[in-house]
Amino acid sequence: MPPTSPRPWPGPDSSSAAIRRLAEHGYDATTAEDLADAVGMSRSTFFRRFGSKDDVVFADHDHALARLEEFLGSTDAPPDEALVRGTADVLRHLARDPEAARLRFDLMRETPSLRDRELIITHRYERVFSRYLKGHLPGHAPTWVAGALAAVLVSVHNTTLRDWLRGGGDAPRAIEGNLAGAIRLFSPWLTPEGAPERKRVLVAVFDADGTPESVLGAVAAQLDG
Repeated sequence: MPPTSPRPWPGPDSSSAAIRRLAEHGYDATTAEDLADAVGMSRSTFFRRFGSKDDVVFADHDHALARLEEFLGSTDAPPDEALVRGTADVLRHLARDPEAARLRFDLMRETPSLRDRELIITHRYERVFSRYLKGHLPGHAPTWVAGALAAVLVSVHNTTLRDWLRGGGDAPRAIEGNLAGAIRLFSPWLTPEGAPERKRVLVAVFDADGTPESVLGAVAAQLDG
């Protein structure tokens, strides 16, 4: 399997400086030489570290993917915990510089080629999650679970990040709760206990004048029945 990140990560300062230059001068108007100057590199070093203007924008994603794959490949945590920790770490990495994160978001929204590249990055995350899940799901899990949960994890991550970028909430705090809630929907297939248990739904209709004890007694009688 080829490595997730083919180039060394240029580091947070270089990546953020390049994104700021792109945002200030426009994606199409900015040359590789401009970006090399912005990050304090020679042109040849710039191409070794980044490769292209597109790679500048997605350098943090490449690094986050490599970290995620390394973590999932080495952790002994239960799958639900590992997935929350690994995905939350991706968001924290991408959001560590709020200004650069928002500029990256604006660049991708305004540049068609970057939107296409974003779809490729999304599929790369899904493949990392799906590969991990296929190796950790119990035998009773349907074959579709790995792909479905992988897509859900990416969707929850992206929605939480975008809400934060648009000024809504605290993504680093919200992401773990959001992920845990989504993963709970798949919990019957993440543990070896067996297939999903059937759930009973009880609708209670009671007299408004009834006492709490009488209502609880009626509910208990139905549950026992």
